[in-house]
Amino acid sequence: MKKTARSPAGIQSDPAALARIYARQFCELAATRRHIFSRLPLRRVGTIFEPGCGTGLLAGELTAISDARYTGMDSDSRILPAGDMFIAGDAVRSLPGADLYVTSFFFAGVANPLSWLRRVRRKLSPGGLFAVFAEYDYAATKIHPDHGIKEKLLSGLREAGLNTAHGGKLDRFFRYAGFEKIDGGIVRTTSRVPDIEFLTMYLGELSGPLPQVEWRIVWGIWRK
Repeated sequence: MKKTARSPAGIQSDPAALARIYARQFCELAATRRHIFSRLPLRRVGTIFEPGCGTGLLAGELTAISDARYTGMDSDSRILPAGDMFIAGDAVRSLPGADLYVTSFFFAGVANPLSWLRRVRRKLSPGGLFAVFAEYDYAATKIHPDHGIKEKLLSGLREAGLNTAHGGKLDRFFRYAGFEKIDGGIVRTTSRVPDIEFLTMYLGELSGPLPQVEWRIVWGIWRK
């Protein structure tokens, strides 16, 4: 796949490829999202903010089951949906007040999650919640056979500006930032041939048989 200029999020790809990757990730985690929705007081929150909203897939489900005022922000204006709900901007720097913060595959792009979460906590309303719907724990990825692919993948992710260790440290970040954990867990995907567009984005052209990859995905809900 031909690589385009580096996007504001640090990912080298074209908008159409990113949209396809996001859609596949979204479909795979439908059951996890349903559980998280069941644990959130979506009928009682008045405002929801989603940093790193991407193509707005999570927004579509949230606005269908909640009357809350939703705002999504993403630094890559190329992939943002049209509409007043979506804003192009740096969600690490711009922090609005809200009753509920939600993210999906966002923390790898945050340089200092602990500092950022402390700022978020000040912006949340009393008793406000933060729900992480999905975050890769890249360090726990299993590749069979490996042949050095995992280290090349992690290196490619880091070169693109992503922090590959953050997914495995979410509990620590939230705890040290003063949050109380309500629920959380781990999803391990089945071992299978991975998303080719995702791999080529970070590894370049691949040759030979593709390996089987098992991803470890972290989710959780925390209260201010």
